[in-house]
Amino acid sequence: MIRSDFASLIDVSSSFVGALWPLDRAVAVNPLLDRLDDDFPTALSELERQLGVPLWPSRDHIAEAVRRGLGSVGDDDDGYCEETPHARAGTVLERSLGASSDAARHAQRMVGQVILEAVSAQGESSLDVLTRACAVLEDRASWVRGSIRQRAQVGALIRSENLEGLVGRIELLDDESIVAELSAHFARLPGWAAWAKWSDVWRRQPHPSVLSRRDFLTVSLAVDLAILAAHPGSNLAPPSLVVAPSNEAGQRRLRHLESMVHTPLLHALRTEAAIEGTPRWQIVMCIDVRSEPLRRALERSDDVETFGFAGFFGIPALVRPIGEREAHESLPVLVEPSVTVSGGRQRSDVSDAVVAIGGTFAELTHEPGAMFALAEGAGWLTAPWMLARSIGMTRARSFTGDVGEWALEASDPTALAEGALRTMGMTSNFASEVVFVGHSSSSRANTHYATLDCGACAGHAGGTNAIVLADLLNDDDVRQALASRGIDIPRSTRFLAGEHDTTTEEVKLFGGSSFELHDLFTGATNAVAMTRTGGGNLGRSRRTLRRRAGDWAEIRPEWGLAGNAAFVVAPRSSCRGAKLHGQCFLHSYDPSTDEDGSVLQSILTAPVVVAQWINASYYFSTVAPDVLGAGDKTLLNPVSDFGVISGDDPDLRQGLPWQSVASGNRPWHLPVRLLLAVEAPLARTGTLVRDEPTVRRLVEGEWIRLVGREGPASPWREWTSKHGWALS
Repeated sequence: MIRSDFASLIDVSSSFVGALWPLDRAVAVNPLLDRLDDDFPTALSELERQLGVPLWPSRDHIAEAVRRGLGSVGDDDDGYCEETPHARAGTVLERSLGASSDAARHAQRMVGQVILEAVSAQGESSLDVLTRACAVLEDRASWVRGSIRQRAQVGALIRSENLEGLVGRIELLDDESIVAELSAHFARLPGWAAWAKWSDVWRRQPHPSVLSRRDFLTVSLAVDLAILAAHPGSNLAPPSLVVAPSNEAGQRRLRHLESMVHTPLLHALRTEAAIEGTPRWQIVMCIDVRSEPLRRALERSDDVETFGFAGFFGIPALVRPIGEREAHESLPVLVEPSVTVSGGRQRSDVSDAVVAIGGTFAELTHEPGAMFALAEGAGWLTAPWMLARSIGMTRARSFTGDVGEWALEASDPTALAEGALRTMGMTSNFASEVVFVGHSSSSRANTHYATLDCGACAGHAGGTNAIVLADLLNDDDVRQALASRGIDIPRSTRFLAGEHDTTTEEVKLFGGSSFELHDLFTGATNAVAMTRTGGGNLGRSRRTLRRRAGDWAEIRPEWGLAGNAAFVVAPRSSCRGAKLHGQCFLHSYDPSTDEDGSVLQSILTAPVVVAQWINASYYFSTVAPDVLGAGDKTLLNPVSDFGVISGDDPDLRQGLPWQSVASGNRPWHLPVRLLLAVEAPLARTGTLVRDEPTVRRLVEGEWIRLVGREGPASPWREWTSKHGWALS
């Protein structure tokens, strides 16, 4: 491999690094999102080699599936032998002095600590990271006396040499060796590497704590070279250029676990219970797996038809609420905002003061040092309030909400409305009340709250998007324009909006709505609440869920998207009534109205990609909780407002906390690839696999499993790489 562009070398060396979004806009990310051109087994084996940790399902995951009655262990004992992966690829210091040496451990800690203090510096946003890093290195008060000279040498290297110069000191012979060396530095502190990846590649708005990959590598290489200078007899060992062996036993475990998890879901999708005539209510909810139990509960009434659609409801909005300093993007991070939404409810002076105080209080709880002072100084003052929250003495949410006026700035509002209706398959047979229900979550003192709000939309609730789409479709001019495009909405149809709190299982309806609709949601949410808490007394179930939402000490306010295993693209009639146990993303699709396949293409290239990210994030947080997951939540400390560290470990933690994927020592989430189940003409789906690059990479590269069928009475066929459809 020969490359002259050093920026390209950085891109290649960080291709196995995921991206770490800030805490307040966190999303679930596939750590291997830049390796989709490789097949899944190859990419996973290479990541195992880079990080030195096993990344396939373990025997514990198989045993948990057996414990749940999903299958048996099987007769192939070799398939359950867990191989020990190779040690992590080492940096020049680790290769020369030994990865387990005191010098290597000291270097790792120094790099992490310098970067931590440099990017967390307050009030110095005009200074670049390397200038801040040198200031940290020269601050003798914060370091032990014995390392002063060494720190000075690191600072001198940073000031005198750029990254290319530091790499030149190692005397690497070709670009392939340079990539191997840089990759080893990223793998040494994968959390900071992921933050640098986000800063360089994914950041769309300014952030005071950005860290470029170049600056990260400069600090890391300077530390290695300064420490090596104190060991004059050491040789600068070249990087090892080896091919990662494929883990056949791990692949067999994965396939067996997927068979146990996916097969019952496919059997459940044989249900068919179509509604005859026009329903009284049509309710559109996010495809989020937590919507599935509520949709099933709502459909106990024959007057209800539900739809699944991406929870930003086709409104790619930059939202500017009244009284808030910053706008936010209320859409999946893969989509650029193209419209602006502004407005909301005007707050009183008193409520503004309460919000300001609450915001200051929340910001203080994100500062590791300030948290202890806050608890010490405000403990007696806030004790009664905190006690009330902890024991569940919280007032129930109002079932209606005043949202004020919202204004949409869009070049073609009718096109937005048409695109949303056609993609969700709602172009005729409209009910008298159609409700768009976004979702959010509630938790306290929870650094990972955004990942519970949504795994795709950077922690932003969908209620505003639902309100905007409902207002758009209630507009007479928009309706007339839609009628000219073949979508005739009856004058009697009214569109409403709401928001589902997935922690408390409550739905807030915005604006006026019928008492019958209130009763419908009350009954359905009560049923889901009872199921989540194991049944028994409804009042006790409600108190339990509200306590989890309001308790500062709660380590698991809800399970989030744990358990996600499949993405279903089909008419609701094909899965209505099916008990899918909150494991499936459900996207509505009517193949009879999509002859050119454009709607199916939009589903497979956007929502499915987002779901694959979510699925991969839960997979890697489960199989490697201490490297690609956040680890034990009780040990996490916030770093400014963008990340967390575990205890005194200076590396950032990425992924999900252990408590989001496990219960005690038992796995809760079973790590399987996403199963994509599509009900559509097989030729249409197959054409998209062959012709659409995004879909082809995911399916042919075995990042997801694809099954399809022509209709609910047809058998499922699985797409096999390079061979097409075969009976599953």
